[in-house]
Amino acid sequence: MAKGGSRLKLDGIEPGGERPARKRGDPDSAGRRPLKISESIAHEILRDIVDQGLSTGDRLPREADMLVQYGISRSSLREALRLLEVQGLIKIRPGPGGGPVVGAADDRSLSRTLRLYLHFMGTDYEELLKAWLVTDPVLAQLAAENPDRALVKRTMAPYLKPDQGADVEREGAEFHIAVAELAGNEVLALIFRALTTCMEAPIVAAVRQQNFDDEVIHDHVEIARAIVDGKADKARKLMKEHVEHIISHFEEFLPHTIGAKVALG
Repeated sequence: MAKGGSRLKLDGIEPGGERPARKRGDPDSAGRRPLKISESIAHEILRDIVDQGLSTGDRLPREADMLVQYGISRSSLREALRLLEVQGLIKIRPGPGGGPVVGAADDRSLSRTLRLYLHFMGTDYEELLKAWLVTDPVLAQLAAENPDRALVKRTMAPYLKPDQGADVEREGAEFHIAVAELAGNEVLALIFRALTTCMEAPIVAAVRQQNFDDEVIHDHVEIARAIVDGKADKARKLMKEHVEHIISHFEEFLPHTIGAKVALG
């Protein structure tokens, strides 16, 4: 923008001003359907949780107080709470002294929703594996570039000298999640964990089918060493080869599964 030029007015917002509040039930600026009352209240509750800095396990107000606070019916409030509970963002504790408490941004909750969409779209495991092949090498590169080298060394230490008696399937899942966490990008890490959960059962089956535990452990050691050494390009290359290796075993030993729809559960 040229110096001294006029500033744009966006969506009814004057420069330096705030976006005008949208009434419950109004369609949004993209013309999507109006939100149901329960959806609007779910959003308000979630905004209040964030604005108040509440953490997992913190209690939310009692139902009677929430009815007054949000000015809605009991049925709308309970539906709003159910919507948040399904997503894992709150938990409803039963019995005396129970009630709603703050949940967590859990990848398994996101994975359950993601599976619904993928199954509905007719997405098969081949497409899911291709997404994994794209994301995991990027995460390995970002992990190697993480500026907190002490954290990188602590996190990768168990994988540089793996326990020979360890459960390779569990260790394998933990390794990939550890790499994702080191990437330093919460969005990519959460999406990756959700994708991994969607693929968990068939990948474990592929590993068991051929029993190539030693190869998996060797790959993890080499990737971990590259990440600790800060060799981003090498970490990305090794992770790509590792994932391609697993996918090739998947295609060879479970050909009937790779073309199947992503399962609902």
